[in-house]
Amino acid sequence: MMPRLLSAIPARSFARPVMVAVWSWTLLLQIGCYSHGPIQTAPPPVAEQVGVVLNDRGRALLADRVGPIIQRIEGRQVKRQNGEVTVAVSQVVDLRGNTTKWTGEEVTIPEDAIMGYQPRKFSKLKTFLLVGAVVAGIAATIAGALDIFGTPRSDLPGDPPSQS
Repeated sequence: MMPRLLSAIPARSFARPVMVAVWSWTLLLQIGCYSHGPIQTAPPPVAEQVGVVLNDRGRALLADRVGPIIQRIEGRQVKRQNGEVTVAVSQVVDLRGNTTKWTGEEVTIPEDAIMGYQPRKFSKLKTFLLVGAVVAGIAATIAGALDIFGTPRSDLPGDPPSQS
């Protein structure tokens, strides 16, 4: 979709680089309107979205199921009983910060493998920035496509050559 939008904007228009920058920021902000709070030792209520931070023992125990260098398992806490926490996983984050999306598979984690919990919280700032970037991107796209910023008359196709 973006290549078609970019081709609609004249190449000499300053709107093109502005639009590319705005859409790039929008893509960066797609990490969303949520952030994870600081690590807490008390588990959140069942059915809440949470990030489960693993300790070294947890990484070793769960390496065959979620990967060898996983730092945090994110998802909805399904149940907590008998010293284990079951999470419907939405994504995992490794020690390098790389994320891998999951589709809700349930993983059971022993409580002694958990360093702590990071509750997921709604971020007003990220939401505001995301909405602002999307609105600015749409405005820049429309302005460029409608040639609001103007193109010099001599650059328009079909103009007769000027006579001197």
